[in-house]
Amino acid sequence: MSMRTSRISTASVLTAVLVGGLLAAGPASAAPPVGAVSFKGKVTCKNAFPAPNESVPTRVSLDSDEDDASGPTNNPVNRRATFGPITLDVPLDSPFSLTVEVTCKAPGKKAQTFERAIPLDSLTEGDEVPLNIR
Repeated sequence: MSMRTSRISTASVLTAVLVGGLLAAGPASAAPPVGAVSFKGKVTCKNAFPAPNESVPTRVSLDSDEDDASGPTNNPVNRRATFGPITLDVPLDSPFSLTVEVTCKAPGKKAQTFERAIPLDSLTEGDEVPLNIR
């Protein structure tokens, strides 16, 4: 019986050591920190849209893979408009690609969108990033 108790004790100790080691080890790779950053700027509609002289930007959508947000444009005139600030969570202090989608509308036509991928890096929480999108 002492032999059996000894085996159980040894197995219990070995399990405790292994579990303790795993708990102390931590993750192999940590995800970059995430924080809120604001974007604002100017957008224009491309010449390829219907009625290129009348098509104006109406909405801007942003996607950082961590978060997405959108907002209307302000004062669209002559195919140009301002937008923002639009705030969303992004990876901080690491490179990532921000996807920007602009919705354009010409009178009497269906709204259409175009996308841009913008590489960004080294942002810190609270930054306000200017974007000019064509």
